Amino acid sequence: MRVLVTGGAGFIGARLVQKLLQAGHQPVVLSRRPRLDSELDGQIESIAGDLRDFSDAARAVHQARAPVIVHVAYALTAEGEANPHWAIQVNVLGTNNLYEAARLNGVKRLIFCSSIAAYATADMYGERPVTEDELLMRSGSIYGSTKYLNEFMAAKFEAKYGLEIPSVRISAVYGSGREARGVTAWTSQMVAAAVKGEPVKIGLRSDQLANFIYVDDVAEQLLRLATKEKLEHRVYNSGGTTATPADFAQIIKNYVPDARISFNEEANRWPYPHLVDGGRLENEIGFQVRPPEDGLFEQLNQEQAARGKKLFQKMAAPQSS
Repeated sequence: MRVLVTGGAGFIGARLVQKLLQAGHQPVVLSRRPRLDSELDGQIESIAGDLRDFSDAARAVHQARAPVIVHVAYALTAEGEANPHWAIQVNVLGTNNLYEAARLNGVKRLIFCSSIAAYATADMYGERPVTEDELLMRSGSIYGSTKYLNEFMAAKFEAKYGLEIPSVRISAVYGSGREARGVTAWTSQMVAAAVKGEPVKIGLRSDQLANFIYVDDVAEQLLRLATKEKLEHRVYNSGGTTATPADFAQIIKNYVPDARISFNEEANRWPYPHLVDGGRLENEIGFQVRPPEDGLFEQLNQEQAARGKKLFQKMAAPQSS
């Protein structure tokens, strides 16, 4: 099956492209500046285009000839706060241009990568897991607010035109490839510094609670949603593991005992809910996300391999603080 992936050269999108290939599907990448893995040259199609321009969106969807689209491309939190007008153009205009292009080209399903940032701030939920049925959607960021607006528009397109637009509210994603951008860039910086034997200071409180998911697990969820014949719902939480930066640091120190990791205990706290119920998606696609112990182990070995170092052996039961 042909699948169009917007942002297919990015952090999550590139993983999804690889998984689609491995599963025997034909990914088509749409990006403003496609930068594909050299090992994948000749295996996938790429289309250059800017979703802010409707003609680009329509041309790309028509050229892709894909019954399914996975929309990953988005302006992230810090970028949006720094340039609100640009963020609205990319996130809202770009997404709705894609919806309209998909409708006009007879696309069957368009998976929208939403975020737990669409929910209200963590203090509004207390210590109860957030489910997809929450009525309180009052984000603390431009990023989260545009996610929820696009979910609202997805429901309108579904009701009016019959186009399937399921939304996946993704938790904080960590993994190799997010060294410079995104709220979890610190996880990659932490891993890289430990492997290189360098000190690193993370700009978060050590006890900052968040709900984390490994990047390859998000890609697997999107793959299964894209290829499943029938979906039972239109909104899903990715789910993940509730942990802190201190927990991540301890897992890394289990493998690199001399790692020098410090934190900014005066940093502002994240507004996102940290208890997220991912049971709906897990039950529907039959996939359970891995805990940070497993994701960080894989990421550490990717960093080791990139530097020509001996790979770590998996510990039976690493202990986190």
